[in-house]
Amino acid sequence: MSNRILLRAAALLALVGAASCTDHSATVNGPRPSQGGGMFQSYVALGNSITAGYQSGGINDSTQQRSYAAMLAAQMGTRYAYASVAKPGCPPPIDNFINQTRVTPTGFPASTSSSCYLRSGTVAILNNVAVPGATTFDPDAPGGTPFSNLLTQLILGGQDQVQRARAANPTFATVWIGNTFQANYDKLITDLTANVSLKGVLIGVVNVTNAPILFSGRVLQNPQFVAAISQAAGKPITVDPTTCTATTNSLISFLIVGAIKSNQHPATIYCEKTPSPPVGDIFVLDSGELATLTAYITAVNTYISGKAQTIGFAYLNPNAALDSLKALGQITATGPNFTAPTAPFGKWISLDGVHPTSAAHQLITNYLIDAINAKYATTLPKLANP
Repeated sequence: MSNRILLRAAALLALVGAASCTDHSATVNGPRPSQGGGMFQSYVALGNSITAGYQSGGINDSTQQRSYAAMLAAQMGTRYAYASVAKPGCPPPIDNFINQTRVTPTGFPASTSSSCYLRSGTVAILNNVAVPGATTFDPDAPGGTPFSNLLTQLILGGQDQVQRARAANPTFATVWIGNTFQANYDKLITDLTANVSLKGVLIGVVNVTNAPILFSGRVLQNPQFVAAISQAAGKPITVDPTTCTATTNSLISFLIVGAIKSNQHPATIYCEKTPSPPVGDIFVLDSGELATLTAYITAVNTYISGKAQTIGFAYLNPNAALDSLKALGQITATGPNFTAPTAPFGKWISLDGVHPTSAAHQLITNYLIDAINAKYATTLPKLANP
């Protein structure tokens, strides 16, 4: 049940679609012994969309360069090569939330969610082997899994993330992979660390209920908000008054608006389950599901923290940063700001309402540096506060 709800929550966030790219190397200065000596000689990053540099519903070379993995490698002073996606992207990131246009350089046809631009050239050794859309089934499955997508083959070239990472003879690794299931995670870590002297950081699973694309059902009490989403849907939206009350704890995915616009969902929002799915179900996390999901994520992160301690790695709980930003009112569940089409979710969350902005990647990098310095008594310098 918990796994099902976690997967359903991830689906609500529409983390990534299939895409494609080719390899391109990007290199920073060589290792600085004073910043950890041999420990940072060869850094690898395993993970999925956040680690790969996915922002605003798309990915290209610019967003990849602003991944926390790239920033961390720069602070380490170590080589950093990644599979680059040519601009405008694959797919190109959204550049206007209201009309959902995507990055389109002068002279290019209008970008869509299915646009994909490649770059020629290859690099044998990658430092960032993350693949958007990957789960813990994928990094240790060279033949692919049901969760694999076109990027899996084109980034990894028929191998899996663990194989590509080990090809770099890594001395330091970060692992941030969602949808965690213990048996898969155990195998991933065992195969990654087998017969090598490896240090690193295991990063916990993000509590997806913090994503601002999930808005509180309570805001549907606001006529102005209902009018705004009706305008976005291109038709009047009716809110069920018996389930969408001023006290409901349910979260609603903004993706319901797009489904209504494309006639894939009735123009009615219920905040609890109904006898007629998908209404009140597919785009809704009710209070019972939220409680189950939160308990499950807590248990998973307790496991990952314990695994890090067992193998001598540092551990980072990404929810500490999210919770602090929520406490400051900088991430809210009040829905997008329709008057700010290029920053509808504020400074920290990109235009897809899920993935962190470049500023948030800086914040993540500094949290990682704190964890690394505390665990290994190193002195990695932190980035300026974003």
